[in-house]
Amino acid sequence: MNALFRLLAPLDEAVAAALSAAATPAGVEALRVLSLAHTAPGMAVLVAGGCALLLALRDRAGALWLVLVFYSGAALNHALKHAVQRPRPGATALPGATDFAFPSGHAAQATLLYGALVLLAWRHVASRTARWAIAGLAAALVLAVAASRLVLQAHWFSDVVAGVLLGLAWLGIASALRRAR
Repeated sequence: MNALFRLLAPLDEAVAAALSAAATPAGVEALRVLSLAHTAPGMAVLVAGGCALLLALRDRAGALWLVLVFYSGAALNHALKHAVQRPRPGATALPGATDFAFPSGHAAQATLLYGALVLLAWRHVASRTARWAIAGLAAALVLAVAASRLVLQAHWFSDVVAGVLLGLAWLGIASALRRAR
């Protein structure tokens, strides 16, 4: 894995330098707040909110699926972090920076939560326009959370991309298993 990280180092460093040069104090603070909202306690509140909405829609199976997909994907991400043990690139006093860098837990969990909610919304929202608006909002939230981890120097670009890809892959597997059931 270290050879792969050495290969990705020029890209990771170029992205880090570009974001560092472009960051403003107000932008950094806004991304710090967003990142803090997506730590474990914040994600638990967001998952609970999604479940409450699904239960209000009388979709108990969807609420259970959301919890199972989110927390099993988060556990997989955590296991991968400890298997790879890639150090973080920068500052250590960051919201949610508790262990290793690869793959980004914030990026993976944002992808898992918002992606699962999009898949569930497709079942409950009839309007195509509303469906695509929900998907666009979810994608924007995932990108914003991913950007927050880069600007705050909690992750390299490759960590964040891997987190998003892991979240998407796990959503794909969970969705296929749900359809097969």
